[in-house]
Amino acid sequence: MRSYSREKKILRELAGGKKTLWELLASYHWTLRDFISDINRLYDEGKISTDGKYIYLKEKIEADGFSSIVCPKCDGRRVLPKNHVFIEKRFKRLLRDRPKPEVKFFQGYMRPEDVLARIALMDMYGDVEGKSIILIGDDDLVSLALALTGLPERIVVLDIDERLGEFMRKALREDGVKSVEFIHHDVAEPLPKDLRRKFDVFVTDPLETVSGLEAFLCRAACALKPTDSAGYFGLTTLEASPKKWLWVQGLLYRMNLAITDAVREHSSYPTQDYHIGFPYEEPILKKLKFKYELPPDVSWYKSTFFRAEAVGKVRPIHCSKHIRVRVWDEDDITWPNR
Repeated sequence: MRSYSREKKILRELAGGKKTLWELLASYHWTLRDFISDINRLYDEGKISTDGKYIYLKEKIEADGFSSIVCPKCDGRRVLPKNHVFIEKRFKRLLRDRPKPEVKFFQGYMRPEDVLARIALMDMYGDVEGKSIILIGDDDLVSLALALTGLPERIVVLDIDERLGEFMRKALREDGVKSVEFIHHDVAEPLPKDLRRKFDVFVTDPLETVSGLEAFLCRAACALKPTDSAGYFGLTTLEASPKKWLWVQGLLYRMNLAITDAVREHSSYPTQDYHIGFPYEEPILKKLKFKYELPPDVSWYKSTFFRAEAVGKVRPIHCSKHIRVRVWDEDDITWPNR
């Protein structure tokens, strides 16, 4: 469905001067499918054009007098880490030999500074020091940064990618910090019984299909202690429509989890630095009605960071049930093997 407000957002961005496709996408607040539809329509109607590197207006539009800007100091993240320079240096050093993202697992990691900002937000809520924390999937290696703080009582990672477990063990052994427990696990399968109802906090970045969201969030909820527990998860607008966000709210409600915070576009994913080519960008370029050649020059893929906490007792669902996980659905554009 056509949306003039979405199109106006793109035109307003271009009123300030030419932009790359990736700059426009980084400032867009709706789904990738909507973006491609909007940008193609504006091109067809002759409102925008491109030289293959930059996109620009065909006719000049006066920029609005009043405008908005994301806080340049915190980059919109609101809560930043304090006394973290030494930890950040150690964390970045550990990341030098991290495994490259694996397309078959739909992996992609966020910037190190965003990892630390996540932990800062968790710490502000008292969800780090002395806590048992489980991470359902961790290609961002948040677990390593948590371990470097020395604050959590226990850190457990469940992930399907065994390369991550090998890397974590090697990195932590060489750095001499508190260990992270790694368990090879497919989120489609039930959470191991010895991990259920044992953790104060979960952290996860779900696959953003409905079945993926259900699997990751349900496994995470099954791991929480019945009371006084909380969880954190990331969710985009590029691959999760408002309808899907509403569905997530309903799922959390069923499990007695209430959203208490959401920091918009908290985490950025520098796909231009992955050194695996551009498998997530190529499907986007193929759907454009014009030729575009410039690889990403900014981190265009961003995620909102949510906090949810138990209201009374957590009521997890599907703890013993296999969940068939689909890797793509109608919101998805970037899955290269579709």
